[in-house]
Amino acid sequence: MRRRVVGTNLRRLRERLGMTLEDAARELSCHSAKISRIEAGRSGVRQLDLRVLLDLYGVTDPEERAGWLALARESREQRWWRVLENRLPQEFVDLAGLEDEITMCRGFQPGIVPGLFQTEEYAAAVIREGRTGVLNPVQQDKLHLRLERQKALTRDRPAPLDVWMILGEAALRQQLGGEEVLRRQLSHLIEMARLPNVTVQVLPFTSSAVPSGPYPFLLYSFPSPIDLEVALLENFTGHTYLEAREDTEPLRAAFDHLRACALSPLDSEAMILRVRDEPTASRERSSHARAGQ
Repeated sequence: MRRRVVGTNLRRLRERLGMTLEDAARELSCHSAKISRIEAGRSGVRQLDLRVLLDLYGVTDPEERAGWLALARESREQRWWRVLENRLPQEFVDLAGLEDEITMCRGFQPGIVPGLFQTEEYAAAVIREGRTGVLNPVQQDKLHLRLERQKALTRDRPAPLDVWMILGEAALRQQLGGEEVLRRQLSHLIEMARLPNVTVQVLPFTSSAVPSGPYPFLLYSFPSPIDLEVALLENFTGHTYLEAREDTEPLRAAFDHLRACALSPLDSEAMILRVRDEPTASRERSSHARAGQ
């Protein structure tokens, strides 16, 4: 992922100046195919080559250059999730790689509590997809990966991941794993929402229609000097990643609209507490009433 990020932004620097692959290759005394591989993230870039490219593209600020060089250097490091690469679908590994690199995550999850906030028992229920019994080895790996991803919220280096998440009211009421599992999950959600780097808002059933429809999405932002935002769309069969601005900008606008329609963080916490402490009968009546609408 870091190689892709470096390559994508080097391409943007080159295209902004109207240079071709051949122009950059001539500066490095190499074939244009090498520049193409670097920009596609298929190969890393040496520090010496990166310095030459930064000179060519007019990146002179010492702090910005240091950021580029550090990013390229770190792209060669092995990450904790690499051990699971051959045991899980690539989309799960890609997701861990993204969250290991970004500084900000914004998103909307209408139906379940997002993975970054899930308790172990709630996550196991999600992974089992409503079935009973113990997790099989692949499901155990998925659970392990999900719990490891959550460490981004409290990590020391780099700074903790900044998360702003909007949840649909249904996420507070869907009893994945049963009522007590949900109750403990809501208590944990409140704890997570109180972290200084986490903001949680709830979009109640009474809210107006949402611009993105009932579909979940995430927006990932990378640290400076990277100029890249990645959108993640989830569906029943897998994940789709979007990087083009014409794809990410509508989702950014949808998030801003959702943020305006949702309850404030304080009112959202009050609602989560209220749903958590509802008697079973009240929760069931609310769910049935919603189903009948």
